Amino acid sequence: MSRKLDPRVVRTRQMLRDALVELIHEQGYEKITVQDITSRATLNRATFYLHYRDKLDLLYQSSKEIVKDLTECIDLSFEEDKEFDFLSDKPHIVFIRLFEQVSQNSNLYKVFLTEKNMPHFTSRIKDVLVDFILKGINHVQPDDQLLTVPREIAVRYFAAAFLEVIVWWLEKDMPYAPKYMAGLLMRIAIKGPYVNNPF
Repeated sequence: MSRKLDPRVVRTRQMLRDALVELIHEQGYEKITVQDITSRATLNRATFYLHYRDKLDLLYQSSKEIVKDLTECIDLSFEEDKEFDFLSDKPHIVFIRLFEQVSQNSNLYKVFLTEKNMPHFTSRIKDVLVDFILKGINHVQPDDQLLTVPREIAVRYFAAAFLEVIVWWLEKDMPYAPKYMAGLLMRIAIKGPYVNNPF
């Protein structure tokens, strides 16, 4: 059983993470020093080194924590809501949780997903989305013979599309609420973009 962290430790790490995100947004990761991070967080260097080896360790641990939080947030089996109607315009709770989690950590996601020197974070988020979408497709249609394309291609296609929609939403400063975005994403994934089949 994992030991719960002291609230003071949690707060200190949050302050350092927030400082890192702000500075990456302002200067880019490469130019930042540990001194910059501690100054922005109004903490001393000794405190920083109690928690992290260097700025790379802070970056790695921060991205690891945010990916873990996202995974736990959307790790709700679709089996738990067997009565859900996927053809309705009502968004599934898992889709809502996805956008709520991104919204709650929007500054970090916006910086980590758009900063050119952090492809590892984008790759991790895509892996989470791949697993999420695979579970959804397996629940809705477990029979490969009833899919129009190989399952793996469908999963990768939707994972890339979902990620791009999330990045767009963040870059536009989240003009729509998480629940509304969840509904849009579900609708386009299940029904496509057309009200009526134009073909």
